[in-house]
Amino acid sequence: MALILNTTEIASALINFEATYPELCRRLQLPKKTYEGRVCHALQIAKGHAQHKPVVLIIAGVHAREWGGPDIVVNFAGDLLRAYSKGKGLQYLKKTFLARDIRTIVEESTLVVFPCVNPDGVEFSHTKRYLWRKNRNPAHSKGDAKKIGVDINRNYDFMWDFKKFFHPAAWTDSLASDNPAIETFHGPEPFSEPETQNVRWLMDRFNPV
Repeated sequence: MALILNTTEIASALINFEATYPELCRRLQLPKKTYEGRVCHALQIAKGHAQHKPVVLIIAGVHAREWGGPDIVVNFAGDLLRAYSKGKGLQYLKKTFLARDIRTIVEESTLVVFPCVNPDGVEFSHTKRYLWRKNRNPAHSKGDAKKIGVDINRNYDFMWDFKKFFHPAAWTDSLASDNPAIETFHGPEPFSEPETQNVRWLMDRFNPV
């Protein structure tokens, strides 16, 4: 296995968790395929599926070049499932979670992990251009490779119209951009991208999250 999980290994990890711990987790196929045709999955972790349980959603792999996120989420899910199955706790550096803490998480809540929101971008970052940030949607590029993609993290409906909500002095590229050539291009409208639509689907399915 590579030092950093690639998109195939991330997907395989979720398959393995579901096969190994069928009473504790299940994969959720998300409704929207990416531009490059990838089908995305999240993993629901819970002992039982009672509707009243509080739900926590953890996502990663949003900005393609932030490679550590998917690995952290996949490893955390694996740690949690193994610890619960063995009746043990977990320790991360100086922070300790007792076995009863693990039972509380698994039995009294529902944890949903979506480790790779932007698999097209992550794959491109791993194999072609390691500092790539956006997804790989070319719809607004007009044939210019530098203008491909939307910044997924700025494609949600929260203050998407940044020019309405922020003073012009705050309109820097780090806030957001309506220019496809900029890395923070927020897309033509909120939730225009399949990646953000998949996150919205999870939030609607498990509302409130």
